Amino acid sequence: MLFGNTILSSSILGLLTTARAASDVPSATTNYYSGNIYGYEKEETQSASQSASATSLASCNPLETTSCSPDPALASTIEDNFKSSSSHYTPYRFPSRITYGDDGVNFTLAERLDNPSLVSNDYIMFGRLEVQMKSAKGKGVISSFYLQSDDLDEIDLEWFGGDGSQVQSNFFSKGNTTTYDRGEYHSISDPRADFHNYTIDWTSSELKWYFDGELLRTLKNDSSSGYPQSPMRIYFGIWAGGDYDNGEGVIEWAGGLTDYSEAPFVMQVQNLVVSDYSTGSEYKYSGDSGDWTSIEAVDGKVMGRESKAINEFNEMVSGDSASSINSSSDSSETQKSTTSVISTDSVQHSSASRTSSIAAEDATSSADSSTITESVSSSTEITDNSTTLSTIYSEHSSENESGSTTVASSKASADQGEIVRPLYSCVAAITALIFAMI
Repeated sequence: MLFGNTILSSSILGLLTTARAASDVPSATTNYYSGNIYGYEKEETQSASQSASATSLASCNPLETTSCSPDPALASTIEDNFKSSSSHYTPYRFPSRITYGDDGVNFTLAERLDNPSLVSNDYIMFGRLEVQMKSAKGKGVISSFYLQSDDLDEIDLEWFGGDGSQVQSNFFSKGNTTTYDRGEYHSISDPRADFHNYTIDWTSSELKWYFDGELLRTLKNDSSSGYPQSPMRIYFGIWAGGDYDNGEGVIEWAGGLTDYSEAPFVMQVQNLVVSDYSTGSEYKYSGDSGDWTSIEAVDGKVMGRESKAINEFNEMVSGDSASSINSSSDSSETQKSTTSVISTDSVQHSSASRTSSIAAEDATSSADSSTITESVSSSTEITDNSTTLSTIYSEHSSENESGSTTVASSKASADQGEIVRPLYSCVAAITALIFAMI
């Protein structure tokens, strides 16, 4: 959202979304973002390879030109504890402000215009991510974790250093910021005081955000505001939204002016698991729609390893897990925002513990699917072998509108039929024996 001039010119306008009240949202025609406000004048020297990597997103939009290079695919599941630098991520800004240790990676905003951040080397085409982190304190200081594609699709999580009560989820489609209704605020326990787990589950049909295993928000792929659906890289870092050179709207969104005399401000990431749902070596755009069906997975398949990825993900995050996602959360589509407080009584967490975010949910879905399939198979077999049971099946089918209820009723009727028939045979045999004795 904040790294690179082209990115600033589009997605960062979305920082004004749902800005406390609709009346507080500035005019979209107002220019709040002129100048180098995120440290570009002060940017530290990087290697040629790092600079090329860092500018690739901003320099080539595949919906505007056919000369863009394909995106390198992750096509696997990775985990990093950041006790040392990772081969999966590259410093994007201010590498000297990024340090590693037993508590993970620290991003330090030590003075004005600091903007330390990391970016992933590979892309995912749908997938699951879980970051264990502690956001920074400080008025106007923003801790960010987000995914962004070359054509400016985006999935965001933002934390406010001056507000220990909420996190903002957000999304963008093709850099479109013509409306300001995408962001939502979610009440949570203080993200600055302890490490918490934040999970993003992104598929072709829906996008979900979780906090410590509890569902915060669900976005379906039928939103009038668009839907993120192109290959994305991962970005995370810290910046001062409250810098006095920023526009009034950004400063207000960030929670007020940043007081640099209170620096340093530190964001910490202790663990990150990323699982790509697709296979292949590269992801390529075709056409100019940016729709997921137009993305080619070279030597692979989009969504071609979802089941495997889920298993790998769950194995990684369940090693020292303290909790799991409530399977009832998704069935009720409960979404907690600024008006509802998330209960974490059932979620035990500490700086050393991690959440198994989706294992229970996946197991429940798999079991339900297996049960339905098994019931259909059993009912069909019994119906084929018995005229009586076929009649029972028809009667029950007409009484039930739901397919699953029909299957359950017919199987129950079939089981009753199998019990009743031997009883009739037994009674008939006894009756015949009695008449013979007489």
